[in-house]
Amino acid sequence: MDTLLRVVLVIVGLIGLFVYFRSVVRVTLLNRRERDALSRAACFLAVSSIQRFTADRRDYVDIQRSQAWILPLFILLSIVSWFLLVQISFGFILWGLKAEASLPYALSASGSALSTLGFKTPPTLLGEFLAIFEAAIGLVIVVLLFSFAPGYLAAVRTRERKVGWLYARTGHNPTCASLVTALEQADKVADTAVWEDWEAWFRGILETHSISPILAYAPSIYRGTNWVGAAAAVLDSASLVIATLDLRQVNAAHICRHTGIAALNLISNELPVILPKAKSEQGGQAAIDFDKLYETLAASGLPVDSDKEKCRQAFASLRAEYEPSLLRISASTRMPIHR
Repeated sequence: MDTLLRVVLVIVGLIGLFVYFRSVVRVTLLNRRERDALSRAACFLAVSSIQRFTADRRDYVDIQRSQAWILPLFILLSIVSWFLLVQISFGFILWGLKAEASLPYALSASGSALSTLGFKTPPTLLGEFLAIFEAAIGLVIVVLLFSFAPGYLAAVRTRERKVGWLYARTGHNPTCASLVTALEQADKVADTAVWEDWEAWFRGILETHSISPILAYAPSIYRGTNWVGAAAAVLDSASLVIATLDLRQVNAAHICRHTGIAALNLISNELPVILPKAKSEQGGQAAIDFDKLYETLAASGLPVDSDKEKCRQAFASLRAEYEPSLLRISASTRMPIHR
């Protein structure tokens, strides 16, 4: 019976090490999204723990300040879960192979090797070799601790450059109206370069936020701003331009919008925590004064389609394609959509 238990624990330990290596590879090395149970659990705990304390808050600045702790907590939980998984797995293996006399001593020796403290080494030659291998894994975990944060922070900073650009031109309430007005005043509504820049921004968040969904919860660097509201303003503006102007003039806006929808759909499907929609986000479709925006574009001398009702229906249809994903991300991240 004792032999059977030792064999079972060795097998369980080997499975635990396999789960660890697979998790590390998926989270840190693969350049495509692979769902990992440990990472999703750490994300769920980090998000739900922080958002539990902000559930009753209505001021986004307060929410933003608290949610800044989600990313650090996620990194800490990921490192701790990997450490404990490796320690327990090697503890089972050491005891199962009789490298330690008892399971508590095996777990202690495993923690000693993994932390590289070296206060307890298994007395057998096999145990010493396993301790060396486990110490190497411990060093890998330390390296991951110092490589996690810079990579995540770099992705957030890259995202925030265009968010800051948008808020600087639209004020603290970026909307379709404010962005279109700003572009019209600068004579850039049909400027290919503007939409290509935002296309690149959407591609950036698709590459980073879909692979590491925890980044979606990282608040903006700038006080009171958020990337979800910026994405909504850009997609609404691109949809308005596509619905009202001659198609040949807005090919870049069409590509930008298509890329943005793909990014939001993929990110929304990866978010592990969804909270009830805030009341302020309900009825987003009706919040845009289409007539005013149509007249603004017409007055600017752009080739606006003369059939206003046709344009209105086209605009509503275009918005319906990304509205569910946008609201889902907003509800989950608690980042408001300013419309």
